[in-house]
Amino acid sequence: MSTINEMWDDLTASEQLVFKKCCRRLLKETFIVRDIDDDNRKMFFFVKSNEGLFSDYLNLMGFDVVVKDNGVVMLQNNSADVVVSKQRFNKFQSIILCCLWTLYMDKVQSGSLSKQITTTFPELNAELEKFEFKGAFDVKSNLKTALQLFARYNLIFVNWNAPDNERLIVLYPSIQFALDESEFATFVTSVRERMMNAGPQSEDVTDEAFDAEGEEE
Repeated sequence: MSTINEMWDDLTASEQLVFKKCCRRLLKETFIVRDIDDDNRKMFFFVKSNEGLFSDYLNLMGFDVVVKDNGVVMLQNNSADVVVSKQRFNKFQSIILCCLWTLYMDKVQSGSLSKQITTTFPELNAELEKFEFKGAFDVKSNLKTALQLFARYNLIFVNWNAPDNERLIVLYPSIQFALDESEFATFVTSVRERMMNAGPQSEDVTDEAFDAEGEEE
C-alpha cells in the first residue's frame, strides 16, 4: 500500500499545485461542485482521480473527503470528538436554507431534466410563508445576507447584477448535503411548532443558532 509521501511523489509539480489548491478550496468552502465552472470541474475530477491521497492527507486533520455521483466533493468530520467543519447559522438563515433545500428536492423529485436547478424569489417567498414569515425578509438585508453566506460555501449562486424580475437563485447539488435529512426534518418540525405557539415576531424563535455543515470562522 502506497504511503502519503509515495503518492505525493507520484504527482507532477503542476499536479501538486492543483492538490494544494483543492485542499485550500475544501477547507475554506467545504464543497467543490463540478458544474459551477471549468475551474471547479477540473478540481472535481482531480480529487476523484486522487481520492486516496486527499483522504489520507485530510484525515490527519479530522476530515473525510466524500466524492458524490452527482458532481459534488464534500469535506466532513470523521470524528465525533473533533468538530472542525461547522458553520453556525442563526434561525433566520436556517429557515431560508431549509426552504431552498425543499425547493431543490421538489424540483429533482419532479423529474427536472435541467442541468442547472434554479428557483425564483417568488418561489422562495412562497416557501417562507409556510413558516409564517411573509414579508419578514428584505432582499437588501436579512435575505441577501443569508444567500451570500450560502453562496460562499458553494450551495447556491445569485446574480445580484441582474434586474429584479430576471434574478434567479441557482441551487447547486451540494445544498442537499448541507444538513442531514433527519436533521432537516427535526428542525422543520421544531420551527413549525414554535411558530404556531409563539408567532412570527417572537424573539426566542429568531435568536437561536443552528449548526450546519461548513467551515466555522
